[in-house]
Amino acid sequence: MYLLTDEQTIEDLRIFGKRDAGGIFDIYNNTHTRGAENILQEMFRQPLNNREAINTRSNIIAQFAKHQLAFPFEASSFDMAEKYLRAEEQSANGNRASSLSEKETGNGVQAVITLLQTLQELMKSHAIAETMAYASERNAICLLLDDPVLEPVLKQKGKLSYSAITAYDLLFRTREKQRILKLLGHIYFLDVYISVASLALKRNFIFPAAIGEEDALSLQGVYHPSLKEPIPNDIVMDASQNMVFLTGANMAGKSTFLRSLSTALYIAHMGFPVAAAKMEFPVMDGIFTTINLPDNLGIGASHFYAEVLRVKQVTNALAAGKRLYVVFDELFRGTNVKDAHEATVAIAAAFAAKKDSYFVISSHIVEAGEELGREPGIVFYYLPTIMKGHEPTYTYRLQEGITEDRHGMLIIRNEGILEKLEKGTKRAGSAVINGSFHADRQTVDELNLLGKFRHGSVYHLFGQVKTRGAEQLLDEMFRHPLTDPTAINNRSAIFKFFQEAGLQFPFDVQQLTLMREFLDTGSGQSAGTVLLNTMLRKMLAGLTRDERYKKSVQGLQATIVTLNKCFQFLPSLNKIQGGFAARVQSISDLLHHPQLEKLRNTDIYAALSVRSLAHFDHLLKRSFATEMEDVLRFIHELDLFISVSDMARTRGFTYAKALPANQNCFRVKNLSHPCLPNAIGNDIVLEENSNVLFLTGANMAGKSTLMKSIGIGLYLGHMGFPVSVTDMEFSVREGLYSSINVADNIGLGYSHFYAEVVRVKQAADAASSGKRLFMMFDELFKGTNVKDAFDGTLSVTQAFAGYPDCLFIVSTHIIEVGELLKNRKNVRFSFMPTVMDGHRPRYTYRMQQGITEDRQGMMIIRNEGLLEQLHA
Repeated sequence: MYLLTDEQTIEDLRIFGKRDAGGIFDIYNNTHTRGAENILQEMFRQPLNNREAINTRSNIIAQFAKHQLAFPFEASSFDMAEKYLRAEEQSANGNRASSLSEKETGNGVQAVITLLQTLQELMKSHAIAETMAYASERNAICLLLDDPVLEPVLKQKGKLSYSAITAYDLLFRTREKQRILKLLGHIYFLDVYISVASLALKRNFIFPAAIGEEDALSLQGVYHPSLKEPIPNDIVMDASQNMVFLTGANMAGKSTFLRSLSTALYIAHMGFPVAAAKMEFPVMDGIFTTINLPDNLGIGASHFYAEVLRVKQVTNALAAGKRLYVVFDELFRGTNVKDAHEATVAIAAAFAAKKDSYFVISSHIVEAGEELGREPGIVFYYLPTIMKGHEPTYTYRLQEGITEDRHGMLIIRNEGILEKLEKGTKRAGSAVINGSFHADRQTVDELNLLGKFRHGSVYHLFGQVKTRGAEQLLDEMFRHPLTDPTAINNRSAIFKFFQEAGLQFPFDVQQLTLMREFLDTGSGQSAGTVLLNTMLRKMLAGLTRDERYKKSVQGLQATIVTLNKCFQFLPSLNKIQGGFAARVQSISDLLHHPQLEKLRNTDIYAALSVRSLAHFDHLLKRSFATEMEDVLRFIHELDLFISVSDMARTRGFTYAKALPANQNCFRVKNLSHPCLPNAIGNDIVLEENSNVLFLTGANMAGKSTLMKSIGIGLYLGHMGFPVSVTDMEFSVREGLYSSINVADNIGLGYSHFYAEVVRVKQAADAASSGKRLFMMFDELFKGTNVKDAFDGTLSVTQAFAGYPDCLFIVSTHIIEVGELLKNRKNVRFSFMPTVMDGHRPRYTYRMQQGITEDRQGMMIIRNEGLLEQLHA
């Protein structure tokens, strides 16, 4: 019944929006009710794969569009009706009770009556009666409405009496509740159909026709619905030409075309109108796209292996007899050129033999296209580039053939990256860093640093605190790493003390909550006002069920207990050194204050007089209000230090030594990823005379994981937090930049390659300003052809290497670049080795000096059995 798809495809096609941009769903979502919005969201998550169901839904929406049917219901009526119908009801002693007020019940009854009468009128309308595709739903609605039990409701006019409201309330929420909810559900679907129909009229979208399995997929004038000035394209695919091999220069529009075509087919399977001039399509069993595929550190999958697993997923579905529409944008971009070429040819040829499925593969490896020209069933298209002097322009219109365009280096030069790096400030002006440590969102996301509930995040690893205040402190530390080496080392010393002391958090969280609520209630009042209010609460507690007096007593008791626990815990901190020792002493001095000492010695189980309670209330909330806040912050700090150090002790983490900025070094021993159990450690040394690490290695050898480990270690080091190393020292930096998983951005018109260029430009802007930075680039310019990727990687790496106050790591599969960098004394070469066990590659994950010669991409593909399964 439903189309086979997955989250990768939904993400690739931007079906649902993210925080920085809306999605396809947002374009179609013009619903008036929350229920309809929920149904629409489910429709987007579960397109149909039944021809009759698709055409029926499409015909309903098309007819509603033809009649320009408007949604006749008031949104306010829905709000009242939903609240009314879904209010909890209870039966106690045989009496019917409601969580609604009398007024809310009356408004809810009237809202339901209005909805039912409006629905009845709508079912009688010309537009509904003429829409034959909607006949079964209309009949179901009429059957529900025509029952005699609703006759009085549909004839009801005028103001309702109290007895009528009571009778209707019993009818709607007890006797006929399921009937009313079913009718409400029908209205939600009407809302979806009418809102999508209005969108089709407004945007001039067309209604595709679902046709027979043997017929061709045909689109005329297809474009992406989110583009303001789109360029439409035509395409036809059938059993004789079931694969499109797409080439084109960077920024020529390949990814946008892939999304336009795929989105149209996805939306068509929902029975919705699409952004095209005309469309006919055979119904598929599934749609799978692979456009922005990240690595998966959680399962140990490199970017290349993630691609292999993606191909395997498609292969398994094909082997199960599924008719698929499949897209791969830059197949096997995560491996070296030779393996990418061989794998692209082998997989594409095998896919093309599956005549009942459709495939679209884009590639910068034009040589693979030339080799595939001998294969039946493959048609070749490209998106051309027209040069106007030194400026490339793009038509965004498909042409038959294979491109010869290569303009990657031209784009890099036109963006002024090399010029900026040539003219930039190569020496920092000061040995002291006055500003804050900067890591932008791209870096934070790539290293998976933040996210309390984000499984596998570094924050989640450290976020085992017990109190909300400690959580806020942890969040503050994560968002604001330090740049002063003394401050970093002092914080590390505090953590180290707690780690060695093995102290346990002595406070009860529930008591801390009661203390917090107590201090927040009625704070800042005068002594007389406090006494008066306390007397009033005492009186009300005796006359009514008012619990404010009881809560005041409990809050005071919790405060006394907490202050005593804090006082008793302080001696265990006597040996702590540095700035926190003064912090401990100030809390100790405070708790020795005569008035607080008297309070601490109060018997919390003895009955307090109203006057005593009022006195202590005023004392804590006004006289010592600031000091109590300081005590609570101190307790939250203890929570943070104890929980983080406890985790560090369990995991065997240690602490880095922060050095002044002008020492310009990063030295670690046995560094590993903190979130990976049993991770392999590595030693890394970067210094001013060897400030560039050129990293190579086969697919799955661990390059990306190593880079993420380094970035996380540096970030945690600047926080003064424990690090997954045996030894580490580093000079403080002003910022950290990474470029590991850079995605395209259709909203900004960025291809994958141009997004990479923009990222490098951001890094170049930061480096050329004279800042001391740490930068990591994983597979520079993997979104372009081999020649431009080679030239771009070489020229950009050489330009960055001219900044001795910055440290760089560059990984690549283009090992030939390394040979030309050997003449630079400040470039150090390392690789992640592969050990062959027969025909099976094994990875040590231990870095070695030199440049790799390993190329096992095709071997991995064969070991996964992809070609064997496709040819079966």
